[in-house]
Amino acid sequence: MESLQALIDQIPIRHNAVSYLTFTGVLLGVVLALTIWFRAPRDNRGLHYLALLSLCMAVTTFDTFLCYTGWMKYTLAWNDSTEPLTLLYAPLLFLSIRFLILRQPLPLWVVGLHLAPGLLYALSQIGYYTSPLAIKFNAYKAAYFDFISFAPVPEGTTYTYHTIKDAQRWLLLFGFLIYGLWALRLWLRHRKDFGSPAADVRISKYGFGRFILVFIGLTLAMLLGVYLNYEDDGGDHYLSLFMFSVILATLLAFLSESRFFQRTWLLDKYETSGGNTGSLSLGRVQDFMEAEAFYTAPEATLKSLAQGLGTHPNTLSRLINQETGGNFNDFLNGYRVRLAVSRLESEDYRHLTIEAVGQSVGFRSKSAFYTAFKKHTGASPSQFLRSGEAS
Repeated sequence: MESLQALIDQIPIRHNAVSYLTFTGVLLGVVLALTIWFRAPRDNRGLHYLALLSLCMAVTTFDTFLCYTGWMKYTLAWNDSTEPLTLLYAPLLFLSIRFLILRQPLPLWVVGLHLAPGLLYALSQIGYYTSPLAIKFNAYKAAYFDFISFAPVPEGTTYTYHTIKDAQRWLLLFGFLIYGLWALRLWLRHRKDFGSPAADVRISKYGFGRFILVFIGLTLAMLLGVYLNYEDDGGDHYLSLFMFSVILATLLAFLSESRFFQRTWLLDKYETSGGNTGSLSLGRVQDFMEAEAFYTAPEATLKSLAQGLGTHPNTLSRLINQETGGNFNDFLNGYRVRLAVSRLESEDYRHLTIEAVGQSVGFRSKSAFYTAFKKHTGASPSQFLRSGEAS
């Protein structure tokens, strides 16, 4: 019977287009993670979850690269050590899209609950991580090199960890299914709250959220296809190529939104006119809007709102763009439309025409009211009334 080292020496080293693209995906994943981590605002937890996801994907893809090329024979002790990270994919995607939609950070203990399956899986595999090298060789070669003989294992070796290990791929698939449905439900429930992005924003946070939902759906399809056609880890290189394409698409999305490629990058608009928002916050702006009923005045403008808040219009515009994903007019009209909806539903305003209701909440004309109402609710005021949504 051949020795373990002799069997390990039989593992070939192979390089082809798959290995090159897989390694490129690893590098791009690390670059994306570091770029987001160091450049994203500290309070943008949605992007920081994406940075952590990108790093997890890079590490697990590197594991697949080692396995596929045969280089894993030099690091057999670490074989399958990155599996727990795959169970973080779906929770991190959900946490990211949740923050992008709701802008509400979760307590750390709740985040911990979402990430707990990965930790629990790692604890369940301690028996494998501490098993003899022959066990890890057999697990590796069974998935990638069937022509090599199995290595003899010590007598009395137990495989109590195997039940959970064999279910890892289905746990991953189940996680994407559950979190995917959860994210889709959250998205659909809050679609009407989405404003239009600012004029210079190519990909809004809601558009990026759609990208995440599409990624979840495509990942489900890829996982199911690979798992039904390959046993063990034999089809992981296809998943790595898919991850490469996703990371590349994400990088392109970030580049397309980069201010380096927009004309406004050359301007000193915010630097020369109060670019630092200082103590100004969206909450303070909202409090002023509601307390003063500012939005009901037909002459309400960005300039007059900035004067009321004691700040520069450009500073206020920048804050609204960054915090809401929309421009000032969308922000203002959102308040007006919400008030109009409540008045259309109220018996106290049934004596008013639709145009009069629009004027009562600040719109200068019927056409402006109809356009804004349909943009924010998906229906015109008359359609809203006919549908029976107004009581």
